[in-house]
Amino acid sequence: MYLVRPVDFADLPALERLAQQAGIGITNFPANRERLNDKIASSRRSLQTDVVQPGDESYLFVLVDTSNEQIVGCCGIDAMVGADAPFYSYRIDEVVHASPQLQIHNRIPALYLCHDYSGTSRLIALVVDKAHQNPLAMSLLSKARLLFIARYPERFTKRLFAELRGESDKHGYSSFWDALGKHFFSMDFQKADYLSAVSNKHFIADLMPRYPIYVPTLPEAAQDVIGVIHEDSSQSADILLEEGFEFRGYVDIFDAGPTIEARTESLHTITQQKTGKALSLTEKSKGAMHLISAGHLEHFRVTAAPAEPQVAGLAVEKETQEQLAISAGHRIQWVEL
Repeated sequence: MYLVRPVDFADLPALERLAQQAGIGITNFPANRERLNDKIASSRRSLQTDVVQPGDESYLFVLVDTSNEQIVGCCGIDAMVGADAPFYSYRIDEVVHASPQLQIHNRIPALYLCHDYSGTSRLIALVVDKAHQNPLAMSLLSKARLLFIARYPERFTKRLFAELRGESDKHGYSSFWDALGKHFFSMDFQKADYLSAVSNKHFIADLMPRYPIYVPTLPEAAQDVIGVIHEDSSQSADILLEEGFEFRGYVDIFDAGPTIEARTESLHTITQQKTGKALSLTEKSKGAMHLISAGHLEHFRVTAAPAEPQVAGLAVEKETQEQLAISAGHRIQWVEL
């Protein structure tokens, strides 16, 4: 059985292990002990803060294998990016070049540096231990964030986005970065990726080109990876796309991985989730698998278990109640998985 809960300082060694395993390209989850400790502190502080509207809060959750109490995954939410510095992306658009005299009319794709996502909530850092990258664990961890957003809508914006990891190899080589970013930053992709994760991002604005980048002028290898999802992120991407996220023409400035977005109220888990009372079952449930959450803020918990919807609430097994630290009559939130 798996359980999702807010991160705690005791989880730091497990987060370090997961960050090392995640490798290059996940800039919001760096393999840096001090930065990870800061993320834990920020999450705990955010959960203890009364929020009227989203600000610089961030929330980090861990996935626990309850059979041995080991941390096997993590995920998070930034309430609003761009609060202290613009959040940069490339917007893919077209430039029209025409000559009536020659009867030539060309539409040329170009990359525009922008910060259109500044002021928007972002899903971050979905990382799962390789031994636990099964559909149940991945879905539970990803969708638990959406149940949290549905429970506390005042803490997030009505628009939500996620950056998907772009193409790079295990040695940290990115054909897109090699063709473009390297010329302006004078460093390899691995170093730029790490600096973006652990330092102030003002250096991006200082060094990135201000003018549109015409896509056909890039090497073919760089063009081919624009908007392409890294194979290690395909499973997490599929979960979000099935939720209702869409690609709207934005890519990451480092590896050109796609950014996907959605209106928060249109996402499947958020529109289908229900709240009511926990009811007891005296025998094994014959119902479908559900995501079930309970607990307020710091005590927020989500698990996946078979359950039976009834008029008065959701009937769950005793083991599920124990995992969520509830009993019959407690208010819970659920959605069929």
